[in-house]
Amino acid sequence: MSRTTAIVTTLSSGRPRGGARGAPPRGRPLNTALVLVATMTAGCGTKSVAPPTDTTVSVPTVTIIKPERRTIHRDVEQPGTIEAFEQTPVHAKIAGYVDTVHADIGDRVTKGKLLAELSVPEMEEELKRREALLAQAKAEVKQADAALAAATANLKTTAALVKEAEAGRERANALVARWKSEYERLEKAKQTIDKQTLEETRYQLKAAEATRTEVEAKVESSKAARDESAAKRDKAEADVSAAKARQGVAESARDREKALLDYAKIRAPFDGVVTRRNVDTGHFLQPNAGGKGKALFVVMREDKVRIFVDVPETAAPLVGKDTPARIRVLAQRGQEFKGSVTRTSWALDPKARTLKAEIDLDNPDGKLRPGMYAYATLTVTRDKALSLPASAIVTQGDQTFCFRVEEGKALRTLIETGLRGGGWVEVLRKQTWPAKDGEPIWEDFTGTEAIVAGNAAALTDGQAVKGPSGKP
Repeated sequence: MSRTTAIVTTLSSGRPRGGARGAPPRGRPLNTALVLVATMTAGCGTKSVAPPTDTTVSVPTVTIIKPERRTIHRDVEQPGTIEAFEQTPVHAKIAGYVDTVHADIGDRVTKGKLLAELSVPEMEEELKRREALLAQAKAEVKQADAALAAATANLKTTAALVKEAEAGRERANALVARWKSEYERLEKAKQTIDKQTLEETRYQLKAAEATRTEVEAKVESSKAARDESAAKRDKAEADVSAAKARQGVAESARDREKALLDYAKIRAPFDGVVTRRNVDTGHFLQPNAGGKGKALFVVMREDKVRIFVDVPETAAPLVGKDTPARIRVLAQRGQEFKGSVTRTSWALDPKARTLKAEIDLDNPDGKLRPGMYAYATLTVTRDKALSLPASAIVTQGDQTFCFRVEEGKALRTLIETGLRGGGWVEVLRKQTWPAKDGEPIWEDFTGTEAIVAGNAAALTDGQAVKGPSGKP
């Protein structure tokens, strides 16, 4: 008769360990050892299995560092396109027939050079009429000036007559006073003089008074003539002003017609190259409202170009005016041109989430042509940024984390990072535990954190670690 005895002993040990950043603390999984001892007795024989011996888990040695402030440089590489610094479609301002075409595609032109000429005979005749009206207005101004001069001279003459009449009045008054005094003297002495002498004196007094009255009338008449001359002078001045105003109107009308006729000459807006021509001799042109129709010519500047680059959202806040840039142009065998960002759109494209940056480059030899493909490298910089080596940071999916060391354990900690470059990563915030109202707490890095420097991907959350000295 056989007998089987089974003894099962379960050894388990478990304690909570530090929770991962963004996850609550988790309990260590149970380690279970099952020892089975089977004793079988058959007749007088016995067979047994001994339990295993205990093993000790080794604690890994890690390098522990703290975030340090560094200047991080990062190259943002993006494709770009070369465009003309200035590109102007040239349209017709007035209607007319194309008389002569002076330029074709590929022609280099200077500012103001004739590209084409229109024939507009009716406007030429209208300009002649305006010129004639202007000449008439100028003649009227001269006539009015002459009339003013005559009126001014007449006023001076009448003013002189007034003065002459006033002088005669003074003489008449003096004569009246003389004979009046003589008459009064003889009147007192009439007993000693004859009557005839007294009468003659009285007659002289009356004659003097009559002369004075006549002179007074002449004074008033000369004053009236003077006032009339002044009025004529004022009218002549008004006539001159009106004539000059008419001349101004005629000049303005002439200049307007001349300016419109000048539009019959299509000119280059600046120094550049004609890249498009859509006109031939004899074409009838109509002015395009707002320049929306097909352009007669398109002129581009060749001495300077713009490179347009779309900067990703992550680097957009660091790209601005004067950000260093290097441009490689494939059509020029990868030749590199150095420059800097001249301007940005400041706002990001809401669809592409990119920032439009422009780089102006001098192009004296015309190597860079609009439409060429370019590859731009923008070097962005962050000064005194709290940083960790890239080896201390692990990215899995959409999560980025590092391992903080607390009380001899490596705690998995979710972090937010910034600029990366030169083997270093800017660290912004870390997620801590416990949570507040069920949500993890985010805190800024302070630079005092103890971080595992490398081989972080080989660690597990809550794993015991020690430094090079053997201390946890």
